[in-house]
Amino acid sequence: MTETLNEWIDWLLQTLGLTGPSILFVTIPLAMLQSLFGFFPFAILIVLHVSVFNVIGGMLISWLACNLGGILVYFFFRRYLFHWFDRKWGSRLKRYDKWQRYLDRYGIWTLVLLRTVPIIPNNIINFMSAVSPLPNSSFIWGTVLGNLSYIWLFGTLSSSLIVPKEQWGTYLTWYGVFCVILIGVFIRRHWDHLQEDKRSRMT
Repeated sequence: MTETLNEWIDWLLQTLGLTGPSILFVTIPLAMLQSLFGFFPFAILIVLHVSVFNVIGGMLISWLACNLGGILVYFFFRRYLFHWFDRKWGSRLKRYDKWQRYLDRYGIWTLVLLRTVPIIPNNIINFMSAVSPLPNSSFIWGTVLGNLSYIWLFGTLSSSLIVPKEQWGTYLTWYGVFCVILIGVFIRRHWDHLQEDKRSRMT
């Protein structure tokens, strides 16, 4: 599937004659569609952006595009299709009940985890957030931090053949520091919740 999509994107770029920065005319709309339908891994767009704009520029553009797509889809569903989606699709989200509970309990931090590790498709995360009591500000911050984490990690891994090994290691080192800071803040803010969850599992 991924190989087919890669070939289709290459064909589209060649057909439209887009090279260099002009590929954004294709990749930005694709980022919007990915946030809505989730029919291809966002890592494909990260690789495209990194190959054109270098590592930092490519990851920054990917991060902005991913944030824009996720936030637009979230507000679209919450504002216009909340009741319809909850009625038509609510039952299909039952398989993600555990993550929905974590989302309701930990808010931003569940979003950060789910966007960093592709346990759940990106579009499903947007839908789950739209039908949850999650405040808008929490969704935005969780999306911004989660997408930064995901793109930083996968952008670095996908660029391992482009940048020197020493530079690649630096990106991963700083990513590790970023993760440690996030984990530290999470534990500090939710220590009581974590202890409650631990006690409930032991009883």
